[in-house]
Amino acid sequence: MNFKELFKNKGIGYWICTGAAVLSLVMAIIVFATSGTALPRLHTDGYVIGIVLLLPVIVQAVVTFFPVRFAALPAVLLYTVALGTVILRIPEAVADYFNNVHYQGGDFGTCMVYFVGVLVLVIASVAACFFDQNKDGKYLI
Repeated sequence: MNFKELFKNKGIGYWICTGAAVLSLVMAIIVFATSGTALPRLHTDGYVIGIVLLLPVIVQAVVTFFPVRFAALPAVLLYTVALGTVILRIPEAVADYFNNVHYQGGDFGTCMVYFVGVLVLVIASVAACFFDQNKDGKYLI
């Protein structure tokens, strides 16, 4: 199969999911690089966020070669899990920032980058659900 033919048939939903997967890869790299100092001391397991952000990249690579009608749904699920994981890891940094105490450690700005970045991924993947993955409408499932 020719790569030109493979990508010529992709719809808007596919390209939104691909853009989200690229942003997810960038976010995962940022999380792996900064989670040691960005997250509060209570939550030193930032690699969990990074791993969950890498899974949609793998899913998107698979649906590139095996088109599925609702390919954005696994991405919505995985990005929502990543958002929940971020929300569970950052409340101490947020509380320290607003109370001006800085007891738990962590960096409020970086935690907000995590939160907003993953929230954008969730919104993009939900939006991709409303668009076709292929232009011709031929899917495996």
